[in-house]
Amino acid sequence: MESGIGARIASARKLAGLTQASLARRIGYSKSMVSKVEQGSELPTPEFVGRVAEALGGHADRLEWNRFEWQREDDRLADQLGPVRAALDLLDLPPDSSVAPRPTSVLDADVRDLNLLAQAAQYEPMIALFPPLLAEVHLAAEKASGREREDLWALLALAARCGHSVGIAVGDNDLSVYALSRMDWAAKQAGRHASGLRAAREYLRVTAYLRNRDYDACWRLNRAGVAHLDGAEDTPGALLARGQLHLGASVIAARTGDRDSMAGHLDEAARIAAVTGEQPEQFWFGFGPTNVQVHRTVTLGTIGEHGRAVEAGRDIRFPSVWLPTRIGHHHLDMARAYRWLNKPEHALRELERARLVAPGQARRHPMTRDTVAALVRSSRRQSDALTDYAAWLGLTP
Repeated sequence: MESGIGARIASARKLAGLTQASLARRIGYSKSMVSKVEQGSELPTPEFVGRVAEALGGHADRLEWNRFEWQREDDRLADQLGPVRAALDLLDLPPDSSVAPRPTSVLDADVRDLNLLAQAAQYEPMIALFPPLLAEVHLAAEKASGREREDLWALLALAARCGHSVGIAVGDNDLSVYALSRMDWAAKQAGRHASGLRAAREYLRVTAYLRNRDYDACWRLNRAGVAHLDGAEDTPGALLARGQLHLGASVIAARTGDRDSMAGHLDEAARIAAVTGEQPEQFWFGFGPTNVQVHRTVTLGTIGEHGRAVEAGRDIRFPSVWLPTRIGHHHLDMARAYRWLNKPEHALRELERARLVAPGQARRHPMTRDTVAALVRSSRRQSDALTDYAAWLGLTP
């Protein structure tokens, strides 16, 4: 079976010349916990992995599963990203004016469809649409004036955002960062839309730094997002962006073990969500009361309160318009919590739900692979369903 996070920790520890006992002393956990994680009978929290990474120093890079390389071997999606990079890169050139752009209402519908594909993890058709649509919206924005010009620059920012979505999916952090820089470039020219879009961009930037456990950078970006909203309460999307930044802050606080801050940010997000209601398509965050409840599940699981995480998440009823990748991620979080609670059948059920709603996301997400690998290692008698799921992921004996 391909190694999960536990096996990678064991490998990195041995390279660093540490015993399980000495690593346990360095990170402030018991030797028993280190042993269980390495054997795959326990899944580590982000805090545990972060402490291990700090303790192992130069060997910490071995803890990261290289999703980008696995994806290249799996379905060659990463090999299709050249035109996406080129389309983003060429935005600093004057747009091709040989063809007149279609009406703004048509472009708005197409950018919506592009984001719907991204949020359903349907990346191949999204990639095919991305370059020509980006160029056409850019041309339309340059030609327009007044409020229509602002609207079109906002559309360009939301189109560029899709480059971030696919970059995160395949583990191509450079593409994600570059797409978000183009999102901000367009947002600066979007007039009344600028504040909300720029705050949304800072929220999205946190993703890469969470992955690297650089929590100081995460907090800096969160504060930068809030600063974009100062004095902009009445601009489009500002209130929603503020609420989403509170949700992001709750995750950062959970990762750093600050339970009071976590709870405070969740409460603030809930207050804002009561005003906004469900707004799934504004910045494509899925913000609203449902997303607040989803983040309660995420954060409780992050701080190790897996029983409470399950209680918070098992009765959620998703609105019919909610985004597939948001639903899928929730089921992955639930699967992880059930795994910690030693309820493998419940965990597998949640994994199957994640595969059903957003298969492209479930197959690529590292949480899926680590959870399934742990379930396989800890099961005395592997079910056909678990065997099939592991094979679907490409986890082979």
